[in-house]
Amino acid sequence: MENVIQFYETVDEEQRFKRNSRRVEFITTIHALEPLIHKSSKLLDLGAGTGSYSFYYAEKGLEVTAIDVTPGNIEKINAKKADFPHIQLDEVLGDATDLSAYTSESFDAVLCLGPYYHIVDAGARKSLIQESLRVLRPGGILAIAYINKYSVVPMLVKKLPGFIQEGTIRKVMQDDCIHGGDPEAFWTDSYYTTPDELEAYMCQFQINTIDHLGTDGLSHTISDEVDDLSDDQFQTYMKYHLETCREASILGISTHGLYICRKRAGGTHEINDVHQP
Repeated sequence: MENVIQFYETVDEEQRFKRNSRRVEFITTIHALEPLIHKSSKLLDLGAGTGSYSFYYAEKGLEVTAIDVTPGNIEKINAKKADFPHIQLDEVLGDATDLSAYTSESFDAVLCLGPYYHIVDAGARKSLIQESLRVLRPGGILAIAYINKYSVVPMLVKKLPGFIQEGTIRKVMQDDCIHGGDPEAFWTDSYYTTPDELEAYMCQFQINTIDHLGTDGLSHTISDEVDDLSDDQFQTYMKYHLETCREASILGISTHGLYICRKRAGGTHEINDVHQP
């Protein structure tokens, strides 16, 4: 994870959801989780960054544990806590693939809104899901954010056309991974998948699917245009986005996908697709 740590030590994660084009992801994620995560929940936020989701839920009255692998992010969470003396929020420097410090079935909800798409090792990704489910109580909620490989090339055409080259496209579409520092790398260590691949992968775990949606649609690719919208136009755009973010025919073009499932107590490996309106 050294490439990822070095990258996020130089990036100001505090700015991530400041622009409207990036707020789409945050607003949509909260909208999808709102009926599922209750005020009495004990929540684990893996790859918490500087705590956007952690502080949101802690202010709602939840007991939150925020884990991030980047020391600078944990320092920023700690500094911000001074402005929220009433909340229950513990920040921990740690690796999301190793939650041995926590007992099994100790959380009601686990958010994995970053680590999955920054882990390029298949074994470590599996450990991430296994550990997330181990610390989750039966019936608890696991939310996993991933990056759609189908969204990458249009984004590069719009923003980084220098990377429209065979090597970069092959690594995203066929190899599924890019390592920071590679000649083809436009980002740090990153893993790319598709909605169908993600759902097929999750079939091996004792879970029931609850929801599957695109959290930012094209807003990351057309960020300048979305940022130029007036307040009224942005609200109209958000209404359109929330009405279409589960549309299967366009799910793969969303930069970030969100898969939400519920941990089963046992039984078969069948997955029940219970669509959440």
